[in-house]
Amino acid sequence: MKTYIKKTAFSLTIACSMAMITSCEKDFGDINDPWENKQYSVTIPPLYNSIVSSMPETGRGIASTFLYQATQLATNYAASGFRLDNQVGGTWENYYFALADYRKAIELLEADPQAAKMTNIRAMLQTLIALKTLKTTSLYGDMPYTEAARSMYGSQYYRPVYDKQADIFTAALADLKQAVDGFSTSADQVSMGASETLLRNDIPTWIKFANSIRLKYAMVMRDKNAAAADAIIAEALNKPLLGPDEVVAIDPVTMGLQIDRAGNYRGNFYVRMGTTMWNAMSSTNAEDGSGIFDLRTKIFFEPNSAGKWKPYPQNPPSNVQAETRNDTEGGKNDPYADVRLTTWAPAGTYYYSPLNIYYVGVRTFPDLLATGTEISFLKAEIYNRGIGGAAANPASAKQFYEEGITSSVKFWYKQANASEVWVVNKPAATPDPASLAAMLANPAVALSSTPATALAQIYKQNWISLFHQPLDAWILQRRTGNATPNVPLAPTSESLNFNRLTYPPVEVTSNFDNWKAVTGGTDSRSVKPWYMP
Repeated sequence: MKTYIKKTAFSLTIACSMAMITSCEKDFGDINDPWENKQYSVTIPPLYNSIVSSMPETGRGIASTFLYQATQLATNYAASGFRLDNQVGGTWENYYFALADYRKAIELLEADPQAAKMTNIRAMLQTLIALKTLKTTSLYGDMPYTEAARSMYGSQYYRPVYDKQADIFTAALADLKQAVDGFSTSADQVSMGASETLLRNDIPTWIKFANSIRLKYAMVMRDKNAAAADAIIAEALNKPLLGPDEVVAIDPVTMGLQIDRAGNYRGNFYVRMGTTMWNAMSSTNAEDGSGIFDLRTKIFFEPNSAGKWKPYPQNPPSNVQAETRNDTEGGKNDPYADVRLTTWAPAGTYYYSPLNIYYVGVRTFPDLLATGTEISFLKAEIYNRGIGGAAANPASAKQFYEEGITSSVKFWYKQANASEVWVVNKPAATPDPASLAAMLANPAVALSSTPATALAQIYKQNWISLFHQPLDAWILQRRTGNATPNVPLAPTSESLNFNRLTYPPVEVTSNFDNWKAVTGGTDSRSVKPWYMP
């Protein structure tokens, strides 16, 4: 296999000064020389790895502030001090910087004499940017795409028009099909060698990854465009998909990184276990935890400072006992204080069960891009509903449903056991088979023979499995018409009628006419995305 290192240089003076190409080489030795005389070169491997480095889920503050309550994966015991419009810019910017790198990389590929032998590199790039595109439009709705991230090619692209979300889905899914079909195991394929940092040139896994994303987003749009979605679903089911124990992720351990998420739970975030998740994991409200039947409960959450399992009401009554406010100075009354990583002892007093300090504090937890667990639940849904050319098949639905639960439980046990900070009451590397069997047989988990009830159970278990992926859980909630577990939220809830992220304020100042054309001059988070019923 050949290692591909592109030698051709080209001028990036304007693009680099505008930070449009995030992987530009910076000549610090003569940084004070006139910039007009500089020439910068860029190659495909750095552009590729710039895109890879952009893949970890941004917007964790949005998740802690808004999405936990919106999806009801957790709750907030007090109103956040953070404004949504101050948080949406990071995810937006992250996407468009990656899209600019992608456009330049494709330009280099198409100009290379060996382009015909670079279909794998092109397919990798297409897979990554298609995933980012589909996820980003799922969050915001209509957005600049066709003309976006092209300002390096001329002033006519400085203010890109917004594409319709349906058209963006069509284009990204077409790119994924081209990627799936373009991957090749031929020995004459040009390789990036060690520069391929995500899947280490494992082409069979790349095919599964791209095809799995295609299946997932065909399901997202299925109830809005059944004909197009069913054709994709039928094709994807007949090509390789991620198996139940396969995961594609940004893995800090193998990449020598650390991802610090703890700051998204302290201060004004006020995160606690909510009653919706508690009711999905425990058959009673016994504070000693004797009603817990879901093996993931004690990995996701922990008791309050008095050792009691006590969820905060998802929709609290006026007389609810007030939680102590976090005092981050010294960790007083803060279950997420760093001091707790060296001891199980509570930091001060807190009445409601927090997220597990070891889940919050671990810095080597992988950022998940696609999982076989989710694919198993999607297959269960397909065979329950009889869509995508597949006839309704309760036996197959049950098989994939139980496969998804099993793989999710195994995944969380493995991650908890491997945690570098979990030292007290650490779970085993694998769940006890008898305990797992008991969980699957629990009346709340065992799949119903009634299709409608079974579908609700499939959505519930998929939702639980997405605990670490709140943006994906939010997509699931919205594309199913709020069929994931939920209770009506209070009229004062910050997450009420929260259907999309608003556009960042910079769009108003830099792209006003196109922003106004798509919003009518009023940007509302209650506007439903195209795929939402």
